[in-house]
Amino acid sequence: MRLWLPAGLLMASTILAAGCATGQSSTTSGAESIAARQKLMKEQGAAMRSISNKMKAGQVQAVASDAETLVTTARRIPSLFPPGSLDPDTSRAKPEIWQKRSEFEGYAKTLETKASALAATARGGNTQATSAAVADLGRTTCTACHDTFRGPELKK
Repeated sequence: MRLWLPAGLLMASTILAAGCATGQSSTTSGAESIAARQKLMKEQGAAMRSISNKMKAGQVQAVASDAETLVTTARRIPSLFPPGSLDPDTSRAKPEIWQKRSEFEGYAKTLETKASALAATARGGNTQATSAAVADLGRTTCTACHDTFRGPELKK
């Protein structure tokens, strides 16, 4: 016996099955996404402070592990900004994230790429090159993205 399904129903069931297979859930609330991305940004801030402190202490090669943290966290950034996770009372995320999504995702990809290059440079032990890579990473990724997509401090 052959079962016939309309193409739309077949496509919908395929997408649903794929979502279940990857473990992705559409039940993540905006509040959960905001909390998760704020946690991730704190991890990134801690990694950047650690990089700065290690550079000041002359521990150039030790910067590589913090740069790898940035690589890992950068990959997660886009998924932590799903549509509907905008709340001006709890998040500094600007609507432009969703209006200019490809630009936003580009910053995350640039952070991943430059953090990976920073890790490699730091492993080589060249203080001058590592210092330049740190400055470039901060200016062209963190600062650039925040200037475009992050609003002012929240009033408490």
